[in-house]
Amino acid sequence: MMPTRRSMILGLLGTAAVQPSRVFAQGGAAPIKIRVASVVSSAWLPLWVAKDKGIFLEKGLDVEIMSVQNLSTTIGALGRQLDISGATAIDIVKAAASGLDVVGVCGNTLETAANRQMRLIAGKQSGVTSIGQLIGKTIGTPSINGVVHIATLLALKRGGVDAKGVRFIEMMFPNMVDQLKAQRIDAVEEVEPFVSALNKAGHVDLGDPMLQVGDPVTLTSWMANGTWARANPEAIARYVAALEEARANIAAHEVEAREVLAKWTRLPKDVIESIVLPTYSTALTATHISAWIEAMRETGQLSAELNPSSLVLK
Repeated sequence: MMPTRRSMILGLLGTAAVQPSRVFAQGGAAPIKIRVASVVSSAWLPLWVAKDKGIFLEKGLDVEIMSVQNLSTTIGALGRQLDISGATAIDIVKAAASGLDVVGVCGNTLETAANRQMRLIAGKQSGVTSIGQLIGKTIGTPSINGVVHIATLLALKRGGVDAKGVRFIEMMFPNMVDQLKAQRIDAVEEVEPFVSALNKAGHVDLGDPMLQVGDPVTLTSWMANGTWARANPEAIARYVAALEEARANIAAHEVEAREVLAKWTRLPKDVIESIVLPTYSTALTATHISAWIEAMRETGQLSAELNPSSLVLK
């Protein structure tokens, strides 16, 4: 019987627990090279910890990391210039709806009521104190029809607001703070660490739209070209096992993990210390993807028929 990906991952974790010192490197085999892309944010800290702490090498992987501005631009490079890319469930669903062969490899971060990374925040001078008052207003979004935006559309719909009566303007997360302060927009779809800064400045927290999709709900994940993923189960098992070990390392050594975060993000020390780290999780199932498929359907952003089970690597 062929081993499953889950059994391979558990085996790799068990081996590392017994012999944590370069168990694969000692075997004499050259490490498997994997090219990976992510954006620069605290969401991807497990990737950087696995790289800097030598966890990838211990698992027999030589991981080359590429930092990009927008993860949606990496889909076309999968199976060519890239092997694995950071993603959101929305990226996976949209790619599949367009006929592309992509699969979710594993999870990365979760949004939970106990640890919220996203908020819909209204400017303190906008007069808006509830979602229902956003009709006719302008909202800053990181990406039209991206994961944060879909969550906002869902919250608006369930709050009785027709999104057609709301204007959305794309802008980068750091720019939202200044745009809101200058009153050029009325509200923003913001994430940490900017959420904390806006709350401290007295702006109005309208809640976390992401929790309309689920609690917990998958926020970020990892994806790959389906053909490549199905041909390289061992490499993927090692990759997921390394991320899982990195997740545990972050939990056990947060101070050191924040030093890694500072290195890769180049953020000031005071910002690094103030960041509320996300809830990291490598879990990714058809149920996680299905929640976002239903959210996209409810907001009118998806018409294609998709099987969520086919969008997650078995």
